[in-house]
Amino acid sequence: MTTRHEDGMTEAGLDDLFAEARAARPVPSEAFMARVMAEALAEQPRGAAVVASAVPQTGPGAGLWARLVWAFGGAGALAGMGTAAAAGLYIGFVQPVGLSGIEEAMLGTPLETVELIPSVDALLGGN
Repeated sequence: MTTRHEDGMTEAGLDDLFAEARAARPVPSEAFMARVMAEALAEQPRGAAVVASAVPQTGPGAGLWARLVWAFGGAGALAGMGTAAAAGLYIGFVQPVGLSGIEEAMLGTPLETVELIPSVDALLGGN
């Protein structure tokens, strides 16, 4: 039994139209593809311009400090390393109150000295 719709189309005819629409793939025009590619290239990020101060100065006019700053990665990296070094010195020499109980909590006894290079007797004796 075929069902007729208001416009006179049968279900079999409708199925044929859908199959034909699935088989016919739309192909974009060359002008459309060129426009899409041009817009995509316009949206791409551009590389940063090379700043003259970022170029290493290794010539005869370059001072020791300029070469040292460049070797560490610039002024920002050198400032970060200096801050970390200052914090390490502060924690090592001052030993804030919050850190004083850590060795007792971890070792069970207070740590008075640290032997960084043990003697041969300690290595052979297994202590």
